[in-house]
Amino acid sequence: MNAATSAAAFKAAMRHYPAGVTVVTSVHRGEPRGITLTAFSSVSAEPPMVLVCVNRDARSNLYIASSRIFCVNLLSADQQALAERFSGKMRERQFDDIAHTTDATGAPVLPGTIAHFDCEVAEEHHAGTHSIFIGRVVSCAARAGSPLGYFNGGFYDFAIRVE
Repeated sequence: MNAATSAAAFKAAMRHYPAGVTVVTSVHRGEPRGITLTAFSSVSAEPPMVLVCVNRDARSNLYIASSRIFCVNLLSADQQALAERFSGKMRERQFDDIAHTTDATGAPVLPGTIAHFDCEVAEEHHAGTHSIFIGRVVSCAARAGSPLGYFNGGFYDFAIRVE
């Protein structure tokens, strides 16, 4: 980004990049926490690793940095309400009325997701306003389903295949 590029211009351009929607969860001192993110990517298959980028001002950043665990929950197309719930609108008691399970690390696994990646933090880096957490995947699972996507400020069902 050159010096003339503003944050607003950058955000406007990034809105045109379609992305899957995740809720990244963690737990600290017995309290579960989650945050809606599209900044998620695979890193390596051997060993299995993924990364998430979390704003350092977000409470979830502290939970992940302290507990050294996180779970990436890939939302299905019918889970827009979960995406909105964990997008910052609910600051306290996020998991009230949300049934969830746990996997190997103890981080919450949300019901109905099309996949989850349960991770231990292998590396943490800072870039700009965000922390980049690289997680070693210790457990994962997937099921058939249509993914929830985000593009140009709106949610979409990403299951339509273009031939």
